[in-house]
Order: sequence, then structure tokens, then C-alpha cells
Amino acid sequence: MTRYSQYIKFFNIAGDVLLLNSAYIIAFYYKFGEFHPPFLSMLLYINIVWWLVSSITKPYKLARTSKLHQVLRASYTVLIFHVLLVFAYYVFEQSQRYSRELLLIMYSILFISFFIWKIAFILFLRWLRKKGYNYRNIILVSNSDNPTQIQTYIDAHPEDGYRVKKIFEPKNYNGTEFHEEIKDYCNNNQVHEIFYTMSSIHHNSLVDLMNFTEEKFIKMRLIADFKSIMFRTLELEHFDLIPILKVVSTPLDAWHNQIIKRIFDFIFSLFVILFILTWLFPILFILIKIDSKGPIFFKQKRTGRDNKAFWCYKLRTMHVNDESDTVQATKNDKRITKIGNFLRNTSLDELPQFFNVLIGEMSVVGPRPHMLKHTQDFAEELETFMVRHKIKPGITGLAQTKGYRGETDDFEKRKNRVKMDLFYIKNWSFPFDLAIIVNTVLDIFRGHND
Repeated sequence: MTRYSQYIKFFNIAGDVLLLNSAYIIAFYYKFGEFHPPFLSMLLYINIVWWLVSSITKPYKLARTSKLHQVLRASYTVLIFHVLLVFAYYVFEQSQRYSRELLLIMYSILFISFFIWKIAFILFLRWLRKKGYNYRNIILVSNSDNPTQIQTYIDAHPEDGYRVKKIFEPKNYNGTEFHEEIKDYCNNNQVHEIFYTMSSIHHNSLVDLMNFTEEKFIKMRLIADFKSIMFRTLELEHFDLIPILKVVSTPLDAWHNQIIKRIFDFIFSLFVILFILTWLFPILFILIKIDSKGPIFFKQKRTGRDNKAFWCYKLRTMHVNDESDTVQATKNDKRITKIGNFLRNTSLDELPQFFNVLIGEMSVVGPRPHMLKHTQDFAEELETFMVRHKIKPGITGLAQTKGYRGETDDFEKRKNRVKMDLFYIKNWSFPFDLAIIVNTVLDIFRGHND
């Protein structure tokens, strides 16, 4: 049954508005103990602001496949803008009629209650769709493997509320006869959406089918059959009236994100150098010198951003040897010194790389840099390997926190490490970096090494 579709959005909005007003009423009564005149004017203002912000950010326009974190992000975006505008009003109004304490209480209630409400709402919606309500009937049109992939996904996610009613394969028809079959099927059955693989398109007749779907209020979705770029995100642009599919840039292509990351890298590395390395390095220098002969530091050419080589610095953990630039260290490697084993287990050997970060050659978080020979070898066996050099290499990274650290002697390990690096590049955010740093510190205390 497709009933209740028109009520879902209303239910979502009503819940938000109810929480907003309830939080304000509770906070106002808690602060003043009565509802005196400023109560109504402020109540009106917070509702108008909510409506304006919601109209711009569109938090209620979510796809059926939206995940919980996407719903929460959309809702908290509205809430954060609401906080800024209401506090701005409080500051510029310059009146004693309103209380900062009232606003703090109200938003404390909202931030907690919104989290609970959105989780409950999504869980209820998923339960409703699994029970057979609020679903959409779709048909698939394709000659490729996409219909099978899409149907497998839909079957595995009944909470999205999609049901595949029929699959049309153009190769089984002469010319564009299948378009007439699609029309007949839609006229005799309840169909809400058509998923149409672009490789199956007969351009002249597609327009006719699109006109038909518009008349029948059926949504049309075109499936890009580009297997080689499936891991990338595509975005629709228009050059005048010409639609163009653009491969979306990564978050760190945006100048403001680069500035945020660079400022954090500079401050964080400077803090580590001034407040940790100034007293820790002398101790480590003495231990390294006592343990074995050779320099304190080890430097090696590694591949950086845009495939440019740079000198990467580490504390020396091995006896001086001629294979350091070609042979990677392995578990129980005889070249590793006693103090070197400790430094590697605690990742203290990586500390000099904070100087690489300070001068802008590396970042605190990013894909780990490889020696030049490994970069060349891995690029030949993994098609997407060089994409990881789109950003600066890091002292730590997502792959390391997921267990893909140390030796790269196994193809699957290398493949999964690159997969993690690409996921990080595609989904970068400042909180993501902070989470990786925290996990790295926890790993160090657990005794993991890179």
C-alpha cells in the first residue's frame, strides 16, 4: 500500500515544530515562572526563523534511501542556523526582556530531544515500510547488469520502501517496441517510478516516454552505466539548457576546506613540536645513540601530493643498511634495533614528520606516503592507486585506524588500504580528521604500530 505518503512529511514537520515550541515554553516557564508579554513576541520570532531556515535548507526533502546520519545532519543544520539567528536577534535587540539563560536552556533541550526524535522517526518510518506501507512501485529498464544490482539492493533494503514490479530488457524487443510495452504496463498497473539505464536509451523515443511519464505523474530516473567511475560522485550541471554530468570534486578541492586543514595542521604540529618534542627528543636521541651507531634521523624520498617526491623524516629504527630505500621493514626484521622496535611499536619514530607537516609537505591526517619504488610498483597493479596522491600524505590515516598498517606484502591489504584512503578523500571533514587522530592515539596505547 502506498497510503500515508502525504502524511510522512507533515508528521516530520509537525514533530519538529512541536519540539521547538515545547522547548521554548518549558525554558520560559523555568526561567520566569509565568508567561509575561515578551513570551508571545519571542515565540512568534523563533517560529518565523525556523520556517525561513527550513525553506532555504530544505531538511524535509530527503530521498527514500537517506540514512540516519543524513537526516540528523539536515535537521541539525537548521538548528544551528536557528541558534545563530536567534542569538543575533538577542544581541542586536539589546533589551533585558530576553534572557541568555532562557535560550541556553531551550537549545539544550532541543539538541537532545531532536536527536531522540529523529532516531524514533526514522525507525518508525522503516518499520512502516517493512510492514508494507508507504512503498513505491518501480520498473527497471536495462540490458546491463544494473537491474540485477539495483534489485538486489532493493530486496536487501525494504526499509527504503521500493518494490520492483517488472524488468524490461530492450534486447528482447525489436527497436523501441518495449516503450509501448512500458506504457501499456503503466496504464494497467500502479507504477510510481521508472529506473532507466542510459546505455539502453534510444534517444528519439526516450522523449516520448518521458512525456508519457509526466502525464501519468510517474518519476523517471536515468541510471548512469559508467562502471569505470562508479566510485566517484556525479553532479548534474546545466550549460544553458544542456545537461552535463560532472564528476564532483573532493571536499579538499574547496579552498576554504584547504585553509581549515592547513591551519589545523600548522597549529597542531607547532603545539607538538614546542610542548612535546622539545623535552622528548633529547631523551630519544640519547637512547638511539646508546643503542646503535649511526645518525639519529632517517630520511627517505617518498611520494607526496600530486606525485611530487619529498624528504620524509623519521627517527632511525634500523642499523644502517643499503636496502632501506627498496626493502620495506617486516615483522622481526633483523635490521631493526632494540630501541627501534620500541619506537616502531609506539609510533614515536614518526614524530619528526611533524616538521614535514609544519612546512606544508604533509598533513597530520591523510594517506600514508610510500617510498618511491613502492609507489611505482603499486600504481601498476592497482588502477586507482595514484588517486590517493590527490591530497597531502599524513602521519596517520583512516586505513591505519582500520588495521591496514605496517607491511604491504599482501595484495588484498594494499587494495583495502587504497580503498580506505579513497573513502577518506571523498568524505573528508574536519570532525573526521579529529576522530582519526583520537583513534590513532588509542591505537598507540594499545601497542599497534605502523
